[in-house]
Amino acid sequence: MKGKVFLTGGAGRIGKRVLTRLLESGYEVRALVHRHSPDVQHEKLELFQGDILQQEGMKEAVKGCRFICHLAAAWDMFPPAVYEKENNQLFESIIRGTYNLLEASYPLNDLKLFLYASTDAVYATGLRKFAGPITEDTELFPSRFYALAKIVCESMCTSYGKLYSLPWLIVRICWSLDVDELLRIYSYEFWEGGMSQEDRERLRPRLANGKGVFAPLQENGDSGIDQIAAPEDIAEGILLGIERHESVKNDIYNLAGPAPFRYLDVIDRLAEGLGVPWGCARIKGIEPYELRNDRARKKLGYDPGFSMEMMIERAVQHMRSCTR
Repeated sequence: MKGKVFLTGGAGRIGKRVLTRLLESGYEVRALVHRHSPDVQHEKLELFQGDILQQEGMKEAVKGCRFICHLAAAWDMFPPAVYEKENNQLFESIIRGTYNLLEASYPLNDLKLFLYASTDAVYATGLRKFAGPITEDTELFPSRFYALAKIVCESMCTSYGKLYSLPWLIVRICWSLDVDELLRIYSYEFWEGGMSQEDRERLRPRLANGKGVFAPLQENGDSGIDQIAAPEDIAEGILLGIERHESVKNDIYNLAGPAPFRYLDVIDRLAEGLGVPWGCARIKGIEPYELRNDRARKKLGYDPGFSMEMMIERAVQHMRSCTR
């Protein structure tokens, strides 16, 4: 028997896939339900109605669990920002929520792992210049309070390990987009705020409101560069962390897509697949980066399989199926 996993964020883009993979792999799962319930039914799945801000409720929720997989966190995937406007709200949902769960978890007699899902935002990816690839040893540099809150939670996890011998594992997850979200990063509207007024006037008539797709350029005119992962790949990395907990605990791992991609390398194929024009313009403040998976590959066996080309193909097929 593999034991029971307490899972937060089980209805999210990554969490729902983690939930499925855990059940497929023979784990019992107790999933926290706050606002949204996972769309899964299974004999080994137990739903626990509660709120991570209620510490006594979390103490009840984790009873009998050998693994804690904490994925839940309020944040904004796309503008306009709603959750990230208020530091107080982020403090409660991220910092206090994680504290409550750590307080509930460390007294457990047979706890094998507390897995915490952090973010590559702790490095300020995309906003900061890097001398080389980003590894787990790269200096942390929060670009906004959301990232600061995640750094605080990472520190709490490692400190609970020292104070209470809590076995922890931190995964820093890169930008992960589902099939129905991916094309939004190629929309004119997503990048409009960083353009010059001249470029807005030039591109809006051709590309706005879904008439075309867009590729951002760095301020020097080179292609914008990002690194995005499929949720399936990230979910597999998290499952591997739980499966291999004895050999990987008390460590930090980047989980990212296979490699960075250049927007200009994929935009023509995307435009052709959608049958629309494309455009490009310089965007203020975007910096290229590479988030390395080397440690996760070596120790976790993490092997992300979805390239940007593959993700685009899936997204285009999904869009076509939705418009039939």
